[in-house]
Amino acid sequence: MQLKALSDRNRILILRMLARNKEYGAKIAEYLGITTATVSHHLELLKKAGFVKEEKVGTIKYFSYNQEHAEATLKQLQEFISPKL
Repeated sequence: MQLKALSDRNRILILRMLARNKEYGAKIAEYLGITTATVSHHLELLKKAGFVKEEKVGTIKYFSYNQEHAEATLKQLQEFISPKL
């Protein structure tokens, strides 16, 4: 599930954007040149995989990069591929 979430170029670009600043869906859609519905789909997959956090401020949902989760996932992958004996 986690690696599949990273298999799409737009999702990687979303993570790159969110690693700099938290953003809302319409701004992400504008940045990528895609619809807000498509962005919502990508964000939902990234949230389910744990790479994105959501915070609601008033009526606006802001999204941010979950760096701790991403680092833990990469560490697990590295340990799986190259276990220390």
